[in-house]
Amino acid sequence: MKSEWSHNIEYHRDILFAVPPSCSRALDVGCGEGLLTKKLAGCCDQVVGLDLDSGVLTASDKAETRPANVTFAVGDIMTYPFLPGSFTFLSSVATLHHLPLEPALVRFSELLAPGGVLVIVGLYRADGLTDAAFSVVGLIASQAKRRFHYFRETSAPIKEPQQTLKEIAKAAERLLPASHVRRRFYFRYSLVWQKPQK
Repeated sequence: MKSEWSHNIEYHRDILFAVPPSCSRALDVGCGEGLLTKKLAGCCDQVVGLDLDSGVLTASDKAETRPANVTFAVGDIMTYPFLPGSFTFLSSVATLHHLPLEPALVRFSELLAPGGVLVIVGLYRADGLTDAAFSVVGLIASQAKRRFHYFRETSAPIKEPQQTLKEIAKAAERLLPASHVRRRFYFRYSLVWQKPQK
């Protein structure tokens, strides 16, 4: 039986690997159907999945049993009344390009506790030969993956990214010092940052 795969699911394992030991509370921003949220339940004491689309979250709860340590909430990450510093781990997959870049990065950093880890897998606007080459290779690799996996279509709203990878990296360098931004296949990049202890 073919396993499910998508451009986002491809990076779930990397995200889970980045979860710090003894993670007390995690937030999955733009969780959609909650696939990653439920996986985080296995390595965090408590997990919150947040999304603007109440219909998607309702469908997710019907699809399978929700782990006891997972809570889903409907709301906007920019205004939802989470307390500052209340999460040990924060993930965001294919969501940042739906938000104002710099304010969202600041918001993410505020919600993390000292020593907490942020992992973003996002989309960027292709700009230049290197991006074009990665896009071509990503397209070929994606078609190959679909031959061996069941491709899971996203139910999330589609929006074309506006920022280039260079612009995203610049903002991260300024707002999240010592963060690591890396171009990835399947039209994605990853950003990993650990908030300083003080």
